[in-house]
Amino acid sequence: MARSSMQLVYFCHVSTSQDTVRAFFKDPQNLLKITPLGFLMSLSPREELRDGFRIKLKFLNFVLLMESLIREVDAYGFVDVAVKKPPLIKYWEHRHIIVPRGNSTLIEDRLTVEASIPNALMKLMLNFIFSYRCKRIKELLA
Repeated sequence: MARSSMQLVYFCHVSTSQDTVRAFFKDPQNLLKITPLGFLMSLSPREELRDGFRIKLKFLNFVLLMESLIREVDAYGFVDVAVKKPPLIKYWEHRHIIVPRGNSTLIEDRLTVEASIPNALMKLMLNFIFSYRCKRIKELLA
């Protein structure tokens, strides 16, 4: 199977302040609320995001799906880089950018992904995930 590498950008515009969005993303547990099938997953540890923080995402509380290193945490976002990845993912870097737009906020997700599946399939899966995320963020921050 051909290995694929790509960079993708997703945008989500929410009608709330940058501070509200930043507070939402500082709590890693909120990731479960915006992830498809997040109710079947768990995150540890239960602490606020900070540089050097490691997040472990598990399925059914025992199967490790991914472990990410958090870096570059500031008022405008953060970066997570997978250090332990699902079998089909070879590299994962996700830059979360939180941009104020008057009384609203633009959330920009920049992904660099290398996978062992075709680009079209990976892009289809990520488009679904980030579309779902935006819809849930809008619902939760309304």
